Amino acid sequence: MAHRRSRAGAPGRASIGCASLAAWVLAAGCGGGSSGPAPDAGNDATASADAAGSDAGDASADAGGTDALGPSYTTDAAAADATPDGAESPAPIVAPNDTWTWVDFPASKCASGTPTGLAVNPHAGATALLLYFEGGGSCYDATTCWGASPGADNLAGYDATVFASAKQRNYPVLDRSTAGSPFGTMNMVYVPYCTGDLHFGTAEQSFMVNGTATPTYFWGARDLDLFLLRLAATFPNPSRVTSFGTSAGGFASFLDFDPIAKAFGVRVDILDDSGPPLATLGKMDNSGLLSIWGGAVPAACSGCTSFLDIMEYDRQAQPASRLGFLSLTEDTTISADFGYTLSEYGPAVESLFSTNFGSDANVATFFVDGDPGHVVESQATLAADYLPWMSEFADDSPAWTNVEIDTGDAAPGDAAPGDAAPGDAAPGDAAPGDAPLGDAASDAE
Repeated sequence: MAHRRSRAGAPGRASIGCASLAAWVLAAGCGGGSSGPAPDAGNDATASADAAGSDAGDASADAGGTDALGPSYTTDAAAADATPDGAESPAPIVAPNDTWTWVDFPASKCASGTPTGLAVNPHAGATALLLYFEGGGSCYDATTCWGASPGADNLAGYDATVFASAKQRNYPVLDRSTAGSPFGTMNMVYVPYCTGDLHFGTAEQSFMVNGTATPTYFWGARDLDLFLLRLAATFPNPSRVTSFGTSAGGFASFLDFDPIAKAFGVRVDILDDSGPPLATLGKMDNSGLLSIWGGAVPAACSGCTSFLDIMEYDRQAQPASRLGFLSLTEDTTISADFGYTLSEYGPAVESLFSTNFGSDANVATFFVDGDPGHVVESQATLAADYLPWMSEFADDSPAWTNVEIDTGDAAPGDAAPGDAAPGDAAPGDAAPGDAPLGDAASDAE
């Protein structure tokens, strides 16, 4: 287990503290304060390739029969029906317990226009629901979407075969056999990522690729709307929902809070691994990408132009729900995405949360020092530290609070399934082809 350091907690909260860090105040959001809009928030995703947080590798399983997709895996052909107007049928998904079942949604679209789907993993007697949003970079133009090294994964398509080899489904939190996981007895849903828009877009753009106009569907939010119709029928009246994601999916965990809360009508907790509500260093909002993607800013979130606006909106919408944020303080991908050096990134993110959410007893952070990389959940050796913290999060324990651990330099081989291979991203550098989040030419200054 990593060494825990004490870190000053929020006013009125237990403190397990942290060594003093330089005072960094990151200006982000409308008015830069915690005043945020009413329930409904805008989102911005910046274009970045999730070097280590993306999952879906090359699919090696044969398409077709379920046996080819490996153990604990089936497909649900009957659940793929769509109504005549193109909307997915609200009929419940029928799937076996404790195994992943892929469900096609013919009316959905990846960035290329090909349909995708999702995977469900029910559990007998479960009353709570875990929605996992897959990570995998982002894109915003012809080069970052369709160039030689795209900034996001699976833009050409995502189907049952791709899911069969998805590495993120092996993360400890999604494995029911993981000792100490608070999510092992919940119903689970895996939302794949193939739209390059942090699961938050509604727009269709046309980019010139090798002289040809290429339609590009930033339909992450539209796809989610289709999914939620079926999911609400499949898992009616859950006791609570946890919106969880890593990297690009971490952003989605809070950007998509509003439609999730409306679909289920219950408390929605947010667990965000490596998707901070930042704006690019030197900028005040994320309006450029919100415009390109057609970000699904909630109607009630008037004036929302930043990630921080959206997160503040979420907190105002359900102040009794919980929001947990996890990050490596030396995140080699996200720091570069937003224009920070490794030494600047950790203090900036810590200051953002303490400044904007420090008095909120239902918001807590889990920071990891001394471990350059990306995505806490991808680091197998950290599970012994973050699982107890997640358990306190899920159990509404009054002991749940800010944690900061010091691992020292991570040794080679620490990466768990789903992490980037050694050398994929040097500390402080985005992987080759990564498009920095927030660096779209149209981003507002």
